[in-house]
Amino acid sequence: MIRFLIRLYGVLLHPYPRQFHTDFGAEMQSVFAEAATNKIGYKSTLQFLCELGDLPGSLLSVYAAQWFRGGNMSTQNEHISPSTRWQALIGVLPFLAFGIVNMIGKMDQVYDLRVIYTYLAFYILVLSGLLIGWIRGFPLWSYGYLGWSLIFAWWWLIVRINGTYWGYCISMLFWIVVLIALLWTRSLSPIKKIFRDISNDWTRLSLAMYTFIAFVFLIYDENHHPYLLIFMSASTLAIAAGAWFFLRSANLKGRVASILGGFVASNVIGQVCDNTWDAGAYYGLPEGSTPWYMTVFRTFMILSFFAVILLWPAAISLYQRIIRRRTANQ
Repeated sequence: MIRFLIRLYGVLLHPYPRQFHTDFGAEMQSVFAEAATNKIGYKSTLQFLCELGDLPGSLLSVYAAQWFRGGNMSTQNEHISPSTRWQALIGVLPFLAFGIVNMIGKMDQVYDLRVIYTYLAFYILVLSGLLIGWIRGFPLWSYGYLGWSLIFAWWWLIVRINGTYWGYCISMLFWIVVLIALLWTRSLSPIKKIFRDISNDWTRLSLAMYTFIAFVFLIYDENHHPYLLIFMSASTLAIAAGAWFFLRSANLKGRVASILGGFVASNVIGQVCDNTWDAGAYYGLPEGSTPWYMTVFRTFMILSFFAVILLWPAAISLYQRIIRRRTANQ
């Protein structure tokens, strides 16, 4: 019975990551064999059941360590510098703020001009973060501010305020911040550093592009669902969670899983919101029906389009790592 339990325990170690199993599997089985051998009768079975009960938590902790906290359980894992909790909180702030700004804009009691003021406040927030990040040499958290700044510099170009194109002037704030940053640092080193950092870690560019995903999926344009604010809150938290885990992740798998998780979750929430209120009746449009396969096809195309936007920098990073490993092995 003891020999059977030892072998069964060895089989149960296979779900661990391959490198972890290679490095520690034999040792773990040996420790269990010693503990089980010292037990008499049914106590060896109890020892096995205790180990079996601890297995799910142990698996989760090992995968979390490998995907999100540095992967230090694997001797072959290639690390990516993660952000601290405070840095991650700073990096998540614009995603949360944009969701709140959009929710304010959906409140009927808020006048249009005041909505413009909230978007202007958000623009100033992300530009301030961009300036600080530029001065500090573009740490990882600043890539979100860079992405938001570029999106809103473009967005203000098409905004009309009281029939005029004042948005052009507001858009120029981006270039004013760039000028201030250049004068402050009196050097092009931060610009060189951002290109160097991206070439070494292309997932940084994925974080900047993730802001475009947030911009698209948090607007909820022309949506008048009776529980709209609840759906918008859920989408905001999903997007922010993706950014948080990305910033806290320490390798490529964790970062890809984080942004894909935030993207898919926000998309699902948005789809549920869009399909649980009668838009046609609200706008007085005639009834119509769309074949289910067209809905599936459009959803697939949308997901594929945005997935490519998010993942091509990570694909480049993965390709670089494969080349480095092959070179090292040679």
